[in-house]
Amino acid sequence: MSHPGVLQYLDDDGARIAFRDEGAGPALVLVHGWLLDSTQWDGPAAAWRQHFRVLRTDRRGFGASSGTPGLARDAADIVRLLDRLGIRRAGILGMSQGARIALHLADSRPERVTCLVLDGTPPLAGLPGNAGRPETPLSEYRERLARLGIDALRAELEAHPLMQLRAADPAARRALDAMLARYSGADLEAATDPPPHVDAERLARLDLPVLLLNGALDSSRRLAAGDALARLVPGAERCLIPQAGHLACLDSRETYGAVVLEFLTRHLNQWAATPGETP
Repeated sequence: MSHPGVLQYLDDDGARIAFRDEGAGPALVLVHGWLLDSTQWDGPAAAWRQHFRVLRTDRRGFGASSGTPGLARDAADIVRLLDRLGIRRAGILGMSQGARIALHLADSRPERVTCLVLDGTPPLAGLPGNAGRPETPLSEYRERLARLGIDALRAELEAHPLMQLRAADPAARRALDAMLARYSGADLEAATDPPPHVDAERLARLDLPVLLLNGALDSSRRLAAGDALARLVPGAERCLIPQAGHLACLDSRETYGAVVLEFLTRHLNQWAATPGETP
């Protein structure tokens, strides 16, 4: 078993990707959301690594990772990491912007994905909830960063509805404040590629277990996106975490961790036990 929390690095493609490799068993990759980093999983990962090999990366330009940010690059980095570690397939948990990366991997590299957990998925093209003003207008944030600087932008983003904690938990507050303080705006400064396109028709043919999560107090558009995906993806499971907002993994760490663990126990362990299959 690897030592919990110890940072390792993958140097490739002009980037240095920080990651943690914890536990043993079937592999689970955790993909963090925008403004955050891999420490968002500190709470639930402590339980998950008792059952699985948990890999969590800082995406390019976030946390301790360098390199030009981009969602397609993040997906490629996950595949490179699995290759380096000799892991054939893994479950993928993507939170918020990370859910786009998880969906892109399931669509473009399905042979590498055992199951999906999608938490707080953004509105996707072709699905309900995508019309109107974006919840996170990146072009406006890019302009404010250039004009006002990172401290002013961090203060604005801290007040964003998606970044509000619903639980009065000092540890969760400290964790979120620390992640926001590490956010550099590198993704806004970079000339990044557009996010990978997710095709609704291909999602309707997705052939792997999928759990769709939201905090019950998430935004109406994120809840609508989760409901739409639940109707579209064959056999998808749907779960709302009570009394939690968009940051459900911080708001309700024990419930969130238990829900994900139950799903993974059924699906990651089942794949690992399939005759002829190896991690």
